Amino acid sequence: MNFELLKRLSQLLATSFLFLFTSFAQEVEKKDFEITSHKVRIQLFPSSQEIICSDTVTVRILNRKAESIEFGLAPFFKLKEVWLNGEDADYERTKGEVKVEDIPDTVFDVVFDYEARMNFRTEYSNLGSERAVLRDEEILPRGNRNVKNARFTIEVPSDWQAVAPGKLMSQDSVGGVNVFVWELNQPVPMLGWICAGKFKQEKKEGSVAPISTFLFEEDSAHAARILSLTDSVLKYYNRIFSPYRFPKLSIVEVENWVAGKAVLAIATPSMILVKKLAFETEDEFNKYPMILPHEVAHQWWPITVFIEDKDAAFLSEGMCEYSARLFSESCGKMTVRDSLVNHPLLRSLITRSLKGLDIPLQQRADLRAMPTHYLKASFVHNMLRNLLGDSLFVEMLHQYAKRFSEKTVTMEEFQNLVEELSGKKFDWFFEQWVKGKGIPRMKIYNAKATQKENKWQTKGRVRIVGYDKFTTFVDVGIETPSETVKTRVWLGADSGGNYKNDVGFETLTNEKPTFARLDPNGDVLKFRKLPVRLGDLREPSDGVMIVGTLSNTEYLMQRAQHDSTEMDIAGWSFTIKADTAISLADLQNDRVFLYGKPNENSVVAEQMQKFPHQFNGDSIVINHEATFDSSLTFIQAIENPYIVNGIMCWIAPLSHKAEPELMPYDHSWILVRGKEEIVSGTWEVKDEEVVVEVK
Repeated sequence: MNFELLKRLSQLLATSFLFLFTSFAQEVEKKDFEITSHKVRIQLFPSSQEIICSDTVTVRILNRKAESIEFGLAPFFKLKEVWLNGEDADYERTKGEVKVEDIPDTVFDVVFDYEARMNFRTEYSNLGSERAVLRDEEILPRGNRNVKNARFTIEVPSDWQAVAPGKLMSQDSVGGVNVFVWELNQPVPMLGWICAGKFKQEKKEGSVAPISTFLFEEDSAHAARILSLTDSVLKYYNRIFSPYRFPKLSIVEVENWVAGKAVLAIATPSMILVKKLAFETEDEFNKYPMILPHEVAHQWWPITVFIEDKDAAFLSEGMCEYSARLFSESCGKMTVRDSLVNHPLLRSLITRSLKGLDIPLQQRADLRAMPTHYLKASFVHNMLRNLLGDSLFVEMLHQYAKRFSEKTVTMEEFQNLVEELSGKKFDWFFEQWVKGKGIPRMKIYNAKATQKENKWQTKGRVRIVGYDKFTTFVDVGIETPSETVKTRVWLGADSGGNYKNDVGFETLTNEKPTFARLDPNGDVLKFRKLPVRLGDLREPSDGVMIVGTLSNTEYLMQRAQHDSTEMDIAGWSFTIKADTAISLADLQNDRVFLYGKPNENSVVAEQMQKFPHQFNGDSIVINHEATFDSSLTFIQAIENPYIVNGIMCWIAPLSHKAEPELMPYDHSWILVRGKEEIVSGTWEVKDEEVVVEVK
């Protein structure tokens, strides 16, 4: 079984990360100075893996009493010279810092000359024979930044190109070397990446700004579609948010190792880095057409409206995820990535909350390890939209982009804007949904209808279950044979501070109602019963693989070992055990994988009755029909009967000749031949707390 795609499932939704933290020495906490400009010259020598840099850093002193200042500089660089205002500087180099003494008390330039042989790769940077990907935090001197402008002069081999933030000012070929000069003249929260190498470039003038693609030769056929989609997205955001402020937008393809496995793309000022996986994956969710609207939105949030790190989940990733949904709505083409109630990560989000692993949206965290946080933040933006109304919500985004352009905004300022435009207080909303954690559990009950002249009157109640206090709206949908009539109720604290966790509702319909449904459009983040799907394995976890020893032992062990190796790369941790060595504790694992048919695996034989689909000999029985084909594999996943919210997945090749591909199928069970889906289905789940029959 090939986990080449499953090993990357943890990338789902973690499509971008702005890297507001450093990867080497900790930033100096003292803010005695700020860097306002970089003028860097970078020479790249791929054959020897050498990089030579000279950076003129403009510094503004914030603490006039400071006698020295400290810059960060990656320890792999050899520092050759440091000049202060044109003269040799008095400096001290430690492993990851450069301390400059006898500094002026105003604005001055510090020039750093340094070099390295990059015969290694960090998580974010690499200089290879075909391409270079260089992250500014690892390549340039670091310090408290308030960058207003930057210039990048990049020298590369004659068959290479180089792209950096800003506008291309010049491109020359001198003595077998290409020299590119890029200049950025707008304040930015970060500089991001410099990319160079052998690319095939395509350009489009664009409706808003010039757009370029820098793709690998084998993926260059995608350029036209990328240019068209990016132009449409840029045009939409330019209209509803604020004018795009950069002179160009470049889409650059990078290798899959860049920034770790949980990142699919990276947004930086006037650039978007997209991994090769987005061009080759068969998972629709992670293809570049799905992720580009999110990435383009980063040019506004937070590359135009700056934020603090702790607000990244809500004011960056969640904002971009919901901006992408707005774009899809405008096109009339909603995708699975825009879905909330049907989102592939919703079950994982609910499970995380049930286990007490949920954290507030306003909290500094490495979001690469928390793809469900993107969904949660998008859900909360959707709830805010429901409270404001469509037009006011869009106006709020416009005012937010306009008022806070090139400024660092706080969550309090965002809330104040919401309150100003709506004329209502939203303390309860932000305290609960942004600064708090957990999600409510609600139920609808006691729904009864009586006929009143030519109408039907339905009354019932809605309750917040449990001891946690939440304040929220929720719609109740009364279903009749021909329509659904909705009414909105409020639970929780009222304006007087009184708390009501149980409220009534009343609705009139023209026909006799059949069912009452809580939150029919799925607008509120709350607990709900969802079927187990194979796509629920997107989040890495610990697990146990149980291999059959009754027959085909070597083949099944090979499958388990191969899967374990591939999934280890994605962050999973597995223990592989024979079916003869299994205890109850093994079955009580969060993630249990069973390998083999009942006549091959004794644990499967014991657990088979818990699965909806079972075997008859070597044949799988689906819809009362037995199917056998030596090239097929049957895979199904259920809730682990031994542990709440766990998953038990059964992988059953019908013979050792099968060559299955485990993919993030949006199904509970599937019969496959390699990657080809033969037949599939999803378990039916009844949620009595959400839907009740009207009596």
